[in-house]
Amino acid sequence: MKHWQNIGLEILLLVLVILYTYTGVAKLVDFGGFRSSMLNQPFPTEWAEVFALAVPVGELALVALLLWPSTRLAGMVGSLILMTAFTTYVALIYIGAFPRVPCGCAGIFDSMSWGAHLVVNLVFVAISAVGIYLSTTMPAVVNQEVGTS
Repeated sequence: MKHWQNIGLEILLLVLVILYTYTGVAKLVDFGGFRSSMLNQPFPTEWAEVFALAVPVGELALVALLLWPSTRLAGMVGSLILMTAFTTYVALIYIGAFPRVPCGCAGIFDSMSWGAHLVVNLVFVAISAVGIYLSTTMPAVVNQEVGTS
């Protein structure tokens, strides 16, 4: 059973690494567009300026945390926090809580409906939560390379 848990955890980690690498790099490649999207958000301009850089840098920092066994749990907790924040924001947009519908998404996520975006975000919240669960029930995996415990 532990073997399958290790494989499951590695798959979850890979999915999160791909997600955050893709979105972080996409936002930096089109930084002008992403910054403009941030400035269109329903929060103060000063926050938008900070978020424009902090979000993609934070996503790439999560990638670094997820890649190293000794920091994976911290990366998954960070992922859960970030995805919960994103999901809450998308849910608020979905229910019409804002007077306009802004988007600061990257790549393929920019073309999704808000309902689809909400479902995808909920899946990534679940992936992060399951990753935390697996990591805490298999502590050797968090601090060592898989297969060496």
